[in-house]
Amino acid sequence: MTGKDIDILHTWMQLPHIAPFWKLNVSRDRFAGYLDRTLNADNKRVFLVYVDDLPVAYLMAYSIFQDPVKDYYEAKNGDLGMHLLIGPREFLNKDDGLMLIRAMTAFLMKKYECGRIIGEPDVRNRIVIPILKRIGGERFGTITLPHKKAALMIGDRNRFYRYLLTKDVEFRKEPKLEDNTFWKAGAPCEKEPSN
Repeated sequence: MTGKDIDILHTWMQLPHIAPFWKLNVSRDRFAGYLDRTLNADNKRVFLVYVDDLPVAYLMAYSIFQDPVKDYYEAKNGDLGMHLLIGPREFLNKDDGLMLIRAMTAFLMKKYECGRIIGEPDVRNRIVIPILKRIGGERFGTITLPHKKAALMIGDRNRFYRYLLTKDVEFRKEPKLEDNTFWKAGAPCEKEPSN
């Protein structure tokens, strides 16, 4: 990860639509330490997501079986945890958010061949939770984690792919960056028409 990448993520962590949820609005040095521990953890993989050449999102995939969330539901082999944030505020809307979350979900399901993606967004998140439901995710109640009250969301692979079959969506993968830690999500995902 480059210094520029750390700067981008650190800047995002200070934004009013991110800071209350991630609680990483700390000094750059402290954030860099957090990121270093995350990057070097055996059970986590981190991705910086781009639309064209613009960094727009941060994605973390993690092993459910090495995370406390496993204690809040019946974890199964093939489950994968997902944390995500959309950085630039202008992308945090139902159309761009849908494009990004749909692309990140498809990427993780393909890359890790997982059967389900587990997420636990803060219950106050009025954009991500409806998008996760729209793409086939189901809410399995509210859980109280040490740092937040969260909606336990489970995205089943079959439900997600059935959702995709009803949409005219095309994904394209851009060339990998130098260290295979990041993935660029193609921008030509079609936005769904507003109802």
